[in-house]
Amino acid sequence: MSVIQTTIQNGRIDVPAPADLSDGTRVLVDVMPLPAQSRADEIQFMTEQEQSDDPEAIEAWIAELNALPPLTMTPEEEADLVAWRNKVREFNLEAVRKQMEEGRA
Repeated sequence: MSVIQTTIQNGRIDVPAPADLSDGTRVLVDVMPLPAQSRADEIQFMTEQEQSDDPEAIEAWIAELNALPPLTMTPEEEADLVAWRNKVREFNLEAVRKQMEEGRA
């Protein structure tokens, strides 16, 4: 399956056909607008003052984080997350054990 970008002009979508498709081949065109390039302009970056590591700035960061709404998860999603974290933890512990053993050899 190929993804083809094109531009709408005069209310029409003109799409160049892939070379491996012959005339008469039926295709599905799924129209999905590309994100606007100006979206980067909407990002609010931190100022030098906001990046400070003084106690007041750290308190402001903590307040902003505490103001975020909690992540809502179903019990199944939460169980999956806990299982994944445990799997990653065990993987990391085993990797460190292996490195330690190789270091002794």
